[in-house]
Amino acid sequence: MFRRLLGVVCTLVLVAGLTAGGALAAELQKIAVGYVPVADFAPLFIAKDKGFFEKKGLDVTLTKILLASNVPGALVAGSLDIGMGTPPMLLVTNESGLDLQAIAAVSRLEKDNPFISVIARKQDNITDAAQLKDKKVGVPGFNSSMDITFRKWMMDRHIPYGDGPGKVHLVEAIFPQMHDLLDGGQLDAALVIEPFRTLIIKDGTGNNVRDYFSDLTPDAVAAIWMAKADWIKAHPDIVAGFRPAVQEGIDELHANPDELRPRKIKCLGL
Repeated sequence: MFRRLLGVVCTLVLVAGLTAGGALAAELQKIAVGYVPVADFAPLFIAKDKGFFEKKGLDVTLTKILLASNVPGALVAGSLDIGMGTPPMLLVTNESGLDLQAIAAVSRLEKDNPFISVIARKQDNITDAAQLKDKKVGVPGFNSSMDITFRKWMMDRHIPYGDGPGKVHLVEAIFPQMHDLLDGGQLDAALVIEPFRTLIIKDGTGNNVRDYFSDLTPDAVAAIWMAKADWIKAHPDIVAGFRPAVQEGIDELHANPDELRPRKIKCLGL
C-alpha cells in the first residue's frame, strides 16, 4: 500500500498557514481515532497535519494505544470511534460477540519489503528458532497478527510454546518498551516492527533472528481500521470521509518522501 512508509519515523506538525479548505470548524464532526505508535500510521498524522480530515468535515483526535489488544475494548466503551486492528483480532473479537467491522486497510506486509522480525538480545547469541526454547519472547498483544503468525511459524518448525520446560514463553509487551526490556534482560527476544526494529539493531541491543512473517506469506494485510457495526451504520458520512482523507495522507507520503523524512517534527508518540 505504501512501500516507502518504513523510512518515515516522524511526521509533520501543523504547518503554519495551512487552512482547511472544506467545512467550517463549527460544522466538523468530532471523532476519536486510536493507533499504535508504529510506522504504519504515518499517513494518519499527515492527513491530520495537512488538513485532509478537515476538508472532509472531520475533527479527528488521535489517541495513542500502546497495546493493540486494548483497542477493541476502547471501541466498545466508546472512548474510540475508529481504531486500528488486525484481521485475526477482528475475527477473535467477533467470535466473542463484539460485532466490530473493518472499514479500510492500513498496511500490507510484502516478502520483498519485510519490516517485522524476531529480535533477540545480542549477548545471547540466538540465531535460529530452536534456540528460543525456554526463552521469554515479547509479543505486542495476544491474538494480534504478529502473535498468531509467530505461533504458526513455530508450529511449522515443531517448536512448542506455552508454559513449562522446553517451550517458548510468550508475554505481552508494548513496542516502545521492547528495547529496554531486551537491554535489561526481562525479555530474551521480541516480535518487533519498524521503527523499533531498526533502533534496537542499530545500537547493538539486539540482532535480527528472522523476518518470520515473510516465511509464512509473500503478501498479507497487516493492519486495518475498524469500528463498531452500529456506529458505522449510524455514521456513514464519517466513514465516507475518513477513507479518502487517509488515502490522501498515503498519496502525500508517496509523492514527497524526501520532504517529509527530514522534518522530524512530531514522532508517532515514540
